[in-house]
Order: sequence, then C-alpha cells, then structure tokens
Amino acid sequence: MFVFPLLALALGFILVWMPANTFTADEAFARYSAVAVLAGLDTLLGGVRAWLQEKFDDVIFISGFFTNALLAVGLVLLGERLGLETGLGDGRISVMMIGAVVLFSGRILNNLAALRRILIERFRARGTESTSSPLETA
Repeated sequence: MFVFPLLALALGFILVWMPANTFTADEAFARYSAVAVLAGLDTLLGGVRAWLQEKFDDVIFISGFFTNALLAVGLVLLGERLGLETGLGDGRISVMMIGAVVLFSGRILNNLAALRRILIERFRARGTESTSSPLETA
C-alpha cells in the first residue's frame, strides 16, 4: 500500500524539478516548499509506520498529508505576515518556520526511531523462529 505515496513523491519530484531549468524560484517559494516537504516526509514516514503496524488507513494518510503540508505553509505565512522574524538584514526568517522545522524534524526522528524498533523486532522474531525446530520441543 505504501507504493502509492512513493509514486506520488516521485511524480511531485518530476513535476517540480524537471522544469527547474526554465523556472526560477524566489526565496519565499523555497521557504514554503521546504516546510511543506518536511511535513510530507513526516506524513510518509508515519504512513510506513502505520503500514508496518497494520493500522494503515489511506483516507487518514491522504488527509494527513495535505493537512500537514498546508498547516506548515500556513504557519510560515502567518509568521511572516505578523512580522515574527529573526535575523539581520536580508537573512531574516520567520520564527514560525523555525518552529515548524523543529516540530516536523522531531516527528520525523520519532517515526524513524519507531520504524527502527519495529524492523528490529521483526528481524529478531524471524531469527528465533528459524533457530527453533520442531524436534527440539519433542
């Protein structure tokens, strides 16, 4: 089931980066897209985690993907509109962007840690199944 999100990610990559030679993005687009990509990666890893735990629901995944991305972009936009910026000169960035990056980075790391634990437990379970034979129990 998680093949569809990977295909969507590849399609999005092709749609954005293939015409990159003729399309120039300004700094604002880069800010918004960076936070949206982090939100999408968080949702993707959460979907893989749910799939491995056999709790995956495609409606929750799709709605979460778009909700997280739009919320992240909205937070950055709100921070910029309210003037919540830090830094000096042209290098000023939205404080809300920093918050969104910290939040989604933490969630990504938590999902990666959970995925690692799930995969290690499955690997160990396979190892114990293959080492015990029916003759030993008789």
